[in-house]
Amino acid sequence: MTTYKKHGASLRGTLLRQRYLLKDAEGRVIETLRKMLMRVAKAVAGVEVDYGASETEIRNLARKFFRLMRRRIFLPNSPALMNAGRENGMCCACFVLPVEDSIDDIFNAVKQTALVQKAGGGTGFAFDSLRPTGDIVASSGGTTSGPVSFMRVFAETTMAIQQGAHRRGANMAMCSINHPDILNFINAKKESSQFTNFNLSVKITDSFMQSLADSPNQPHIVTNQRTNRRYCIPKNVNPSNYALQELVCADEVSVPCYNHQEIWDLIIKNAHGSGEPGICFIDRVNEDNPTPSLGRIEATNPCGEQPLLANESCNLGSINISRFVIPGIADVQWDLLEQTVKLAVRFLDNVVDLTHYPTEQIRARSLGNRKIGLGIMGFADALVLLGIRYDSDEALAFASRISGFIQHHAHKASQELADLRGSFPNWTTSTWYKQHSQPMRNAAITTIAPTGSISIIAGCSSGIEPIYSLAYRRRGLDGQEFIEFHPLLGRMGQSGGWMNDNVRNALLEGIRTTEIADIPKDIAEAIVTAHEVAPAWHVRMQAAFQENIDNGVSKTVNLPSEASVADVDKIFRQAFKLRCKGITVYRDGSRNGQTLSATSNSKTSAEFNGKSPRPRSRVTSGKTFKFRMGCGTLFVTVNRDEKGLCEVFANLGKAGGCPSQSEATCRAVSTALRSGVAPQELIEQLRGIRCLSAARARKNGNNIDVLSCPDAIAKAIEETLGNSKPKTDEFSVAKLCPDCGHPLRPDSGCLVCQNCGYNKCG
Repeated sequence: MTTYKKHGASLRGTLLRQRYLLKDAEGRVIETLRKMLMRVAKAVAGVEVDYGASETEIRNLARKFFRLMRRRIFLPNSPALMNAGRENGMCCACFVLPVEDSIDDIFNAVKQTALVQKAGGGTGFAFDSLRPTGDIVASSGGTTSGPVSFMRVFAETTMAIQQGAHRRGANMAMCSINHPDILNFINAKKESSQFTNFNLSVKITDSFMQSLADSPNQPHIVTNQRTNRRYCIPKNVNPSNYALQELVCADEVSVPCYNHQEIWDLIIKNAHGSGEPGICFIDRVNEDNPTPSLGRIEATNPCGEQPLLANESCNLGSINISRFVIPGIADVQWDLLEQTVKLAVRFLDNVVDLTHYPTEQIRARSLGNRKIGLGIMGFADALVLLGIRYDSDEALAFASRISGFIQHHAHKASQELADLRGSFPNWTTSTWYKQHSQPMRNAAITTIAPTGSISIIAGCSSGIEPIYSLAYRRRGLDGQEFIEFHPLLGRMGQSGGWMNDNVRNALLEGIRTTEIADIPKDIAEAIVTAHEVAPAWHVRMQAAFQENIDNGVSKTVNLPSEASVADVDKIFRQAFKLRCKGITVYRDGSRNGQTLSATSNSKTSAEFNGKSPRPRSRVTSGKTFKFRMGCGTLFVTVNRDEKGLCEVFANLGKAGGCPSQSEATCRAVSTALRSGVAPQELIEQLRGIRCLSAARARKNGNNIDVLSCPDAIAKAIEETLGNSKPKTDEFSVAKLCPDCGHPLRPDSGCLVCQNCGYNKCG
């Protein structure tokens, strides 16, 4: 039986219990949402004792902070909610760590990565300071293995520590377009199993974009930073695995080499195929570097919105704009928003002092610049309440107005704090002093961050993204399926009296709101989902916000599955023209395993038409997979015949479990496979089903591979398909939630699970 849930409360509760609320030594939740917010408010307000505040003043400020969060008007980033008020609590979300060209420096960065990610932070790296593959190592007489090989060390570190962290580790890898290993880097994630905890971004210079426009057919020149020698990349190299010795001197080109257009096309093709790499316009980033005397910005945090110097961190927070829309008047409570901005800046500045920094270098740089990132969430919801379509000039005008308003008052609040507490220590060498002669408490103040988790807690749309979906299915721990609706839609439908079973069913089927008669016309016309927004509008919206943001903007350009490589090309060029600092695309189906499901299914379905299963062949071949479960070890065998997958067997290696149910599931799946049912359909039905034994085992800290026997069968089928895909199917990749097994969706650089609330963000 299908159950309907209101306002996303179930998802919010699941997320809070799993990720945020304090637990005792046995893993039992010992904190409520109210207590969590009070813990955070008291800890953040308590910092003011160092600035001469009395106990009464601190109590009053804690109440203000608490009300701000309790009313879901403002929330800080996840590490602050998790760690504020705890011993040695690390409250920052974003870090950039230096990776210098020596073994000592590389593995020192690996150690720092472990410390940061253990505490819940995300890490970004620039790998282009490492010498290219095949370059000489003077101390040993050997040659280096190149940036991509060392990226693997960081990826394995993240995998090793993520089980003990509050959040899974996330990384950003960046590399200059001018590095000799650039093709190796661009192709690093063509295999779906590689660098699953990394986002990739190519740093593109203004000069490259100019060359792309003026002389696209000229050979692209790369430079070995160690020797300053210039090279071109021959077309006959393996684009995923080549060395410096295979390059040719830029002054002696005698063979066909990659030109600017071909390098660009490779980036575009990969982004179209898998969503990566993204692009960072690094010169545009450094235009807004407030402390250029301390060095160039060379990397960002994992979701790309926070450019940082090496060893720098930043804490973020977001204001829920939808809470400020005046019902029925189509305007914003500007006075209340101004007060909220001022209080939020004070909150985030206090977090700079409150947080426990994982290394002394990070502490010194972070306190020296005191960067914060105040942004917004609930923007799409606000547009609906205002009766404005996301893809309209009116929406762009509102984006400029709201971001400009917040920018102005956030800067004013930081200046007032500087008058009270002093400017950030590096102020005298910053652009705030040299160009503006303006005291400032924080070197940078505003950021548009992804709000994958905190927007669920706040019950609003994420960041500045359009609403992703209006209705979606979830599955509870007991296996019961229920349906949730976008929180704003649920509230409006309930208060307006138009939410009924007909509307619910239509929304679940993906019918546009304008085609559902029971939804009032003015509301229906204002609601637009991410895939209904044309790509150009996504980019224009990002640019409208970037104009008034100190740091960066986290935004995903969602594309339909039929979008072409040429479409991606237009988007990236448009982003550069509109002065965005970076750009990321996601084409529907490019990461969720849809390509895998196409293997030999259409012919089988047509041939057997679901009437009866084909006979079992006398001899079949396959693979056996081993899974750790809550009740023992499960072995799952998936076999195929000449027409494709044909049968599944499961056997428990220990006593326990429910073998009769597993056998029944395997028989049903085997029958379905031989009847022409697409394996991907079976995977979708079985994946994510949970049993209590697995839940208990995970809560007790046991290392469990799967959530149940059906979940194991789904994973075995999926791995069989993945292992058997042709080599040309280089972008097939299934991104699944590690907690519940449901597909993850992209959201402002994050991967978010709508079933349990898990997100993979920095």
